[in-house]
Amino acid sequence: MSLRSPIWSSNQRLQRAADNKPPMRLFEPDRAAVTLLQRVLVTTGIAGAISVDGIFGPKTAAAVRAVQARFNMDPDEGVAGRQVLAILDVLSQGGQLGSALAQTDSVRAAQKVRAATAAMSTFKSDLQNTTLPTSLTVDALRVHFRLTVGPPTIGVGRQVTDQDVDSILLRYGQVSDLLGASGLRFRTGVPVNGILTAAEAPLNGPITFGPAFADTNAHLGGRIGPNSRAAVLIHEAVHVFDADSGNNNTHISEFAPGYSVQNADLSLHNPSSFAGFAAHIDNKGDPPVRFGLGPGARGL
Repeated sequence: MSLRSPIWSSNQRLQRAADNKPPMRLFEPDRAAVTLLQRVLVTTGIAGAISVDGIFGPKTAAAVRAVQARFNMDPDEGVAGRQVLAILDVLSQGGQLGSALAQTDSVRAAQKVRAATAAMSTFKSDLQNTTLPTSLTVDALRVHFRLTVGPPTIGVGRQVTDQDVDSILLRYGQVSDLLGASGLRFRTGVPVNGILTAAEAPLNGPITFGPAFADTNAHLGGRIGPNSRAAVLIHEAVHVFDADSGNNNTHISEFAPGYSVQNADLSLHNPSSFAGFAAHIDNKGDPPVRFGLGPGARGL
């Protein structure tokens, strides 16, 4: 991986610093690289008033610490390495990252959740009134939760129950509430699983969005498109409420072969099932390349 912003992508010292080989710090001797760093600190509006003079002195170190503080990165004495340069690489391209981007995405994610909730509410009413449910909802339940309207004849599915429907509706209601409080429930920082992790959430939250959750091609990976980011939000929100959602036999990506053969009881706890079902309903069909961070989907 490498820095992508045209402002500094050709500077080899900054490229090495972005991989911590080594990072830049006080009295960095490469003045051309320091000048570029200072220029980006100023143009992104983080640094305040610092001189663009190629000297990595205390004011430049303080500006680097300001980046770390603003984005909840690991604090140090003002070292410009992988974390700081990854953030600046996105911002210098006019991109967004972390919780600020996720809060914008919460609108799209909430739309998909509303569509899923409406479909399941209608499905519940149809079952109660012995009305034939819509084929879209029936198909989405089969694909993402392995639930069938009638007794299954082959495969790993089973017949849907009232309890299943209520469980799905409850989870989407919780996810909807969380998305509506994104300003309080989202944060930017370094995920426990590492800087390359786009987002993660423990039980009860908060959801942490790292610098890799970005809408531009940057040092930590390719851009994540709006539908894929919405899928990430729904996925991580399920983790906040479901204690079983992170188990190895439950937490299966919608891009993995095991997703289509996961049994219904586990699928009802799989965050990918909720993201996939919501996208299926909102898209009026299972997207030919599913949204998320899988192969070929990241930029969708």
